[in-house]
Amino acid sequence: MRSKVFMAASLAAAVTLFSVSCTKDFEKINTNPNKIEFGGAAPTSLYEPLIYGIGINNQYQSWFFANELVQVTAFTGGATTQIHQYQITDGNWQNQWDNFARFGFDAEHLVRQAIAKGDKYMEALGLILKVYELQNLSALFGDIPYKEAYKQVENTAPKFDSQEELADLFIADLDSAATILKRRPAITKSGLDKMYGDNYTKWVKFANSLKLRILCRMSGISDSYWNAIQEIVNDPVTYPVFQDNTDNAILGYLSADPYRSYWGQQSTTEATFTLHRFTQTMVDMMCEFNAAGKATFEDPRLPLFAKQKSGAWKGSRGGVSNDEFKQWDTGAAVPNYNTLCQADSPAFFMDYSEVLFILAEGVDKGKLTVPGETAKSLYEDAVCASIEKWAAIGRNLAKPIPVRNSDVTKLLESSLASYDKAAAQNGTSIFGSTEELIACQKFISLYFCGYEVYHEWRRTEYPAFEIANGTSANGYEVPTRFGYPNYTVASNSAHVTEALNRMGGEGAANNMHIALDWSYKAINRTHRNPHPLQQ
Repeated sequence: MRSKVFMAASLAAAVTLFSVSCTKDFEKINTNPNKIEFGGAAPTSLYEPLIYGIGINNQYQSWFFANELVQVTAFTGGATTQIHQYQITDGNWQNQWDNFARFGFDAEHLVRQAIAKGDKYMEALGLILKVYELQNLSALFGDIPYKEAYKQVENTAPKFDSQEELADLFIADLDSAATILKRRPAITKSGLDKMYGDNYTKWVKFANSLKLRILCRMSGISDSYWNAIQEIVNDPVTYPVFQDNTDNAILGYLSADPYRSYWGQQSTTEATFTLHRFTQTMVDMMCEFNAAGKATFEDPRLPLFAKQKSGAWKGSRGGVSNDEFKQWDTGAAVPNYNTLCQADSPAFFMDYSEVLFILAEGVDKGKLTVPGETAKSLYEDAVCASIEKWAAIGRNLAKPIPVRNSDVTKLLESSLASYDKAAAQNGTSIFGSTEELIACQKFISLYFCGYEVYHEWRRTEYPAFEIANGTSANGYEVPTRFGYPNYTVASNSAHVTEALNRMGGEGAANNMHIALDWSYKAINRTHRNPHPLQQ
């Protein structure tokens, strides 16, 4: 189902990554003065529907797909979808491919129009948004076209670039955007940028922070990616990144058209929204329990994330069989409709806390040095930044949910979040190492941040949850990627086959078992916590 903004963004896109549509009256249409010339729109007319469409897509994909794949939520309130059981079809693959490829094309179109009309500011923003969308597409599918993408009639069967090539290409475009923005080009039309209010510096910070995300994702392949992060850390003047929550890439929506969120445009009811239950995986990471199984302390973000349904914190479970649904579903908490599902609910692209978690991980692993900081200090600042972000949302609710400083202090001293307790490995932490602690707290912080929670889980495989018995549809394995849609395979078979062979070995099948290069499975040749029956 498409939103109004999504449709507006898509009007510019007549092609996907690899296909072109045409009609027998093309020449007539192309010369008819009463028709709108494709490519004639001003860059400023393309920007707003693009960024709002991307934000809406983030909101929907978080709720419907990403959270379900890695046991953040589980759709156990009905039988209309089984994403959490990994019953994912070619239609699902096609939907995801089309969404991200189309927004990537819209961003590319914005860049081209900006270059043609000399609008350097819109060119830079278009480059950042193009990378944002296509790094997501690559993280879902693996190798994708980039250098040869969107050539329309010139090349309808583009070559797929490898994941390491893509990382270099993404970073090069982000560097180009930052270079343009540092020159402070003229802003043709102010007031369109609802994310940063035409603030050049904040867009540069977003570009560089997005570089950190890409480099961190690739870091398990080679220390060269950590070295590239170290270069950014060493030169904050050249490479400024997010410094606090005011830099967060968060897009605000309004309660009126055409700026409603996904939830406002679809008028999603609370009953529909909460068919996706909050899981026990999340509850266990956010609650301390006594011997009787009653929560004695909760992460202050938990009531912002979810609502109790039985007077106690209990979660459902992803991947359970149909026979087990009722057992897990009874009394399970649900995502907080009031916090997350309003017409003016914001869309999250990237937060300051993610930057801090990346740096904390690097220092904790001995890969980075951050002047004046330790892994513990960076980690604790990351948790505090995440709480601060959600506390601000809680304060603005019709019925505010307060977060007290004492709650934050207690959390950082608890078994749920204490760095020292995780480091001691003496059973006082629910985590077995600081590496696991940092990864799991980062996982929590990515709540409703598009697909990033799914990408991060495949990179670290933390939290190390158990795969349930209802996941036989994908051989009892969390999907390691999405498969290329059938029409992509049919229209560009040679390059699809080349990409599959490169990713999965000669003769690799187009399925959800190929491990992407940067994933835990690819690097370690196994899963952290595989199901006994995994095929």
